Amino acid sequence: MAAEALPDITVADAVVIGAASTRIDGAPAVLARARAAFADAGAITLPSALEPAFLRTVLTVCRRGPVVPEQIGQIGWRTVEERDTAGFALRFALERPAFVRWLETATGGETLRRLAGVVAEIGAGTGQELGWHNDLHEGALGRRLAVTIHLSDEPYDGGVFEMRDEASGRLLVRTGALPPGSIILFRIDQRLRHRVTPVTSGGPRRVFAGWFSV
Repeated sequence: MAAEALPDITVADAVVIGAASTRIDGAPAVLARARAAFADAGAITLPSALEPAFLRTVLTVCRRGPVVPEQIGQIGWRTVEERDTAGFALRFALERPAFVRWLETATGGETLRRLAGVVAEIGAGTGQELGWHNDLHEGALGRRLAVTIHLSDEPYDGGVFEMRDEASGRLLVRTGALPPGSIILFRIDQRLRHRVTPVTSGGPRRVFAGWFSV
């Protein structure tokens, strides 16, 4: 029996985020596409959304490191940027009001007030992975929308992001490596779970992993 097709969550050319400004395609059809994808799967992919020059700068900073281990409770572990240089630049860009207001409209209208997040890596052969979880552990109950920006500049296998409905087990999203600068936005909810599988070769899988809270 063929596997059930997953919802198409790609919204192309909606947003371009640069070091100094953000461009939003305000066409009603683009916003409608984003709202439909989020309503269907609880997630949106914005391919290659970082402006190329900004992306090159961020990748240069990421390559310099260093990174340090981070254990995330019982979920798993990864390494994160020690000096928070690239993470700071990305948070600053993502918090621009035009982008935040677009996100609010595309994802249901709830006011988003704060963004936290880090640049993180999962390497091959390290045992690093993040098991099924919902990002709503103690102290993080205000999180509503997760954002993952793909920042890998070396190909890798594994490192697949998956999201499912907890009650039914239905898989809603399954995404492997995306072009650098691509963004995945997904709903944080008690009814949903997501994970990242181990990287089996290549890489590392590098992303900015963050959360908008209310």
